[in-house]
Amino acid sequence: MRKSTLIKELRQIAASKDADLVLARQGAKHEIYTLRGVSLPVPRHREIAEGTARALIKAAEGA
Repeated sequence: MRKSTLIKELRQIAASKDADLVLARQGAKHEIYTLRGVSLPVPRHREIAEGTARALIKAAEGA
């Protein structure tokens, strides 16, 4: 999955929960987003493995 697609999907999940997806910080290998106190480490690659993307979406839905 493309990183931009994943970020859009995470923003949609946040909007459905009336919350904001916030870029907390940028590391060397990951960008750390937060959603209602849940940390979502998104890898800094153009393409993100499907399993990783599914895990991040599941974590965002549970936030």
